[in-house]
Amino acid sequence: MKKSGILFLALIFILLVPAASCVTRQVPVVETYYETEYKTEYRTEPYTETVNTVVSSKQGTSYLSPVVKWYTDVLISGFGGQGGTYYYDYIITSSHTQNQIEIDLSSNTQMESGTVRVYDLSRTGAIPPRPTPYKKWFYTPSEVNWLENLNAVVSSAPLLGQVVFGPGASGKIVFDANNITEFGIFATTWDYYSVRSVKLNWTDEVMGQKTVTRERQVPYQVPAQAEKQRTVYKTVTVPFWDALFGR
Repeated sequence: MKKSGILFLALIFILLVPAASCVTRQVPVVETYYETEYKTEYRTEPYTETVNTVVSSKQGTSYLSPVVKWYTDVLISGFGGQGGTYYYDYIITSSHTQNQIEIDLSSNTQMESGTVRVYDLSRTGAIPPRPTPYKKWFYTPSEVNWLENLNAVVSSAPLLGQVVFGPGASGKIVFDANNITEFGIFATTWDYYSVRSVKLNWTDEVMGQKTVTRERQVPYQVPAQAEKQRTVYKTVTVPFWDALFGR
């Protein structure tokens, strides 16, 4: 055989041996990819609507006079003070939309001793006077009934306000009277003028429709690229012996 033939066979052998000694296989590979996702965000936007509202109002004051008043030299149980008990009953006949009662007390509230309490008597009505206002030592059945009724009222009627005389005492009692038709004032004090005045502060409101501008939060979607990863399989060529021994 000629030398050129031998060289040709040797070259083919050299090329075939590596090819026969290599194989292909699938290997897992982690790759990064991106997806478009949407997230919710909020923006503020104005809007208009028609609402019922107060378009005008008028205020005023009316002084009230008691429809029932009396005095007894007996102090009500649970009241501080001395000298006896003054009682004043008032009826509210108001067609106004807002009602407030303001009670002005004596300027001596910080120097005298006593208690002023106001009760809602809308359900019970006025308390009648004691049958014998100045009799201390003997109680007739009618007086016992009167006293029991009095104690029942002051223990169950809603308390609207209170002032205890002494240093720092307030000179006013003010309360909302929108749902009150009758109230009573009790004053346990020597001061005949402990309650100086009672007035009704009222407001008449006119309602109407009005267009107003408001703000609200509106959601919207915003696209964003989210980075993710996944496992894919890639074909690679490895030496035969690596594949055989799992390398």
